[in-house]
Amino acid sequence: MKSQILGTACALVIGASSIVASGPAKAVTVYSHLPTAQSSFISHHIAGGPVLADDFTPTTTGAVTSVTWWGSAAASDQWEITFHTDNSGVPNIDDPVEGGLVQHVPVTATGLDNGRGWFQYTATWSPMDLILTGGNTYWFSVANFSNNWTWALAQAGGPFIGSEQYDAVESTGAVCTNGGPHCGPWTSLTGVDFAFLIDSDTTIIPIPGAVWLFGSGILGLIGIARRKKAIK
Repeated sequence: MKSQILGTACALVIGASSIVASGPAKAVTVYSHLPTAQSSFISHHIAGGPVLADDFTPTTTGAVTSVTWWGSAAASDQWEITFHTDNSGVPNIDDPVEGGLVQHVPVTATGLDNGRGWFQYTATWSPMDLILTGGNTYWFSVANFSNNWTWALAQAGGPFIGSEQYDAVESTGAVCTNGGPHCGPWTSLTGVDFAFLIDSDTTIIPIPGAVWLFGSGILGLIGIARRKKAIK
């Protein structure tokens, strides 16, 4: 009896996890701060940088499906994309190799000239290994393998979707364990924000809460089975 209850409960946990973590793709824009002009700030994928980062707060929880950013024409189609959590107004060092919460190198993205002085770049990757929590502050960094690529400035007045709390930051000269400058120190670029957009699949969300809930159900069912056996 107990084994039957346990098997049924485990099946329920697996089924519930699948329901929470799957479903038809629903990629939505969870942050958008559009470009206004080209900047002179270089973000370069070399040891010591300089590398740029800007903070953002997504509107909704979900797994990142693509990132779009704007900047100058890039001599290389190879990029470094890094996400960090927030550490009191600067990017946090999130893993032992100091590469950020999630880092992808290289990512291929070719710019599209919009005719207004800057190019648009979009990158995707698989698997979707980064889940952003709506309302939390993160930092996004993008750097090109070319040594003169510059990130476009974002429009004044704040993002169109989502929110941001801090000015952009720059790291120059520091060499981390992974060979890049993402361990800081980070210097604030007063009054500067950069243009980027993030899409997420909002059907993919963290499931520990669901697993805990159904795990509690398993224990309850086992307890009931034991009490029935004791009564007999």
